[in-house]
Amino acid sequence: EMQRSLVGSEMCIRDRYLFFIMLIQKIERVNSMTIRKMANEELSQCVDVIRKSYETEAVAFGITEMNCPQHAAFITLDRLQMSAEWGYVFYGAFEDDELIACFAIENKDDSVYELHLFSVLPDKRYGGVGAKCLEFAKNEVFSMGGTVLNAGAIHQSVSVRNWYEKNGFKQKEIHRAAYLPFALGIMSCNVGE
Repeated sequence: EMQRSLVGSEMCIRDRYLFFIMLIQKIERVNSMTIRKMANEELSQCVDVIRKSYETEAVAFGITEMNCPQHAAFITLDRLQMSAEWGYVFYGAFEDDELIACFAIENKDDSVYELHLFSVLPDKRYGGVGAKCLEFAKNEVFSMGGTVLNAGAIHQSVSVRNWYEKNGFKQKEIHRAAYLPFALGIMSCNVGE
């Protein structure tokens, strides 16, 4: 009996040690990550990241190219380039030279900005990458004189909504459109506070 409890204690210590090592590795990854504006010539790198990022959402909510062709899971380079022409400024998060996350910021008026196409590769989630990108976006908006950052998300996605709330956003409104097979929740955050 005593020997069994010692083995259990050793397992517990080993598990804690492995968890601690994983945590350190995630912190190092986030600390070594760089976020910067992307040139229009680099937007092709974003297509794959956005598609992979939004694919999990599309599968979870039954979104297909037939019932929602404008969903980010089906983004094209042409749409990204058109968005850049409309005023979206694209940013990328790089780990070494690999693009692991991207997003766009659009100025809606003097003080209100919108976050678009917020994407983190699925295998890079849960390690602080998204939170660091979101914090960067808020700081970028503040440095441009903005006071509000809005973001849209599938309202039925409780986990995404909770993540935004954990990062300082509040539910602002819900849009229902005939062309969308889901309700779009608009989350809002006052930046610089």
